[in-house]
Amino acid sequence: MPTNINSMTSGEGLNQLAPEDKKFYIRTLLERLLPELFLYNDAMKKKLPKNQGRTTNWRKFNSLPAVTTPLTEGKTPDGKDLDVTQIEAVLKQYGDYVLTTDMLQLTGIDPVVTEASELCGEQAALSVELALAEKLFGGTNVMFAGAKESRSALTETDVITGNDIKKLRRQLKKKNARKFSDGYYHAIIDPDMTYDLTNDPSWQDVAKYAKPEQMLKGEIGKMHGFRFMEATAFEPVSGTSIDVHRALFYGKDSYGAVDLENGGGKPDIIVKQLGSAGTDDPLNQRGSIGWKLPFTCEILQPDALISYECAVTE
Repeated sequence: MPTNINSMTSGEGLNQLAPEDKKFYIRTLLERLLPELFLYNDAMKKKLPKNQGRTTNWRKFNSLPAVTTPLTEGKTPDGKDLDVTQIEAVLKQYGDYVLTTDMLQLTGIDPVVTEASELCGEQAALSVELALAEKLFGGTNVMFAGAKESRSALTETDVITGNDIKKLRRQLKKKNARKFSDGYYHAIIDPDMTYDLTNDPSWQDVAKYAKPEQMLKGEIGKMHGFRFMEATAFEPVSGTSIDVHRALFYGKDSYGAVDLENGGGKPDIIVKQLGSAGTDDPLNQRGSIGWKLPFTCEILQPDALISYECAVTE
């Protein structure tokens, strides 16, 4: 039977959801969180083992150089040592909560907890996506629209174009960035950039796909070797005379993130009943529903990730 938090007394503990109820609410939070995470979906996932400190790492084996000299008959070559690069990131904790009151008993606690869990999942999704965006937009590999050399040089006519998309693909290909299993690089743009890009005759809208059931979450179309997803979380930044919009173009395993589903990085739902604050809530009027999430992310292949900046048509 679901736990009625409002009926608990302050001596019964702070988070006394039955285990099956807590699993339900965590699953509810995850269901709201995961579909919104476009950047997270494409990240190389890292499991988070317990009791191993706050620093996690990704290890990658670097490619071996080509052999340009034929073998000498009967002579063993020197061979090569494996070259491993280790990239570390420090785990951070994100979280927030909402307050409930005794008056919510009029509507019943279970629907409120469910709805609050969904809202917490939406908030967690935005928090994770913005943490990823902050890290990825902070990379050193940046391309500006219209062949401009800096953000300050961008003008209102420097909107995203199909020609720039071809340049972005060329740059990733020349750096041997790996494509995803679908045979494409991926890109995330905002709705204003979509408006400009879909005017290009090379744009293929997702509605015209031969197999629309194979589309990515949030996918809107493809063009010049990229599959595009549309996100609304990326706010423009200030240029010299215009608001500058930013997008990300990347290959497989270009960045990594903690596994939020099966790798120990699951969010925790925390429910505190009315009166749990003791004398700070003498009339048992206030409770709360919150979430915590351990998370970190890091750029793994700088050459396989390009931040793109442009103006948009007003």
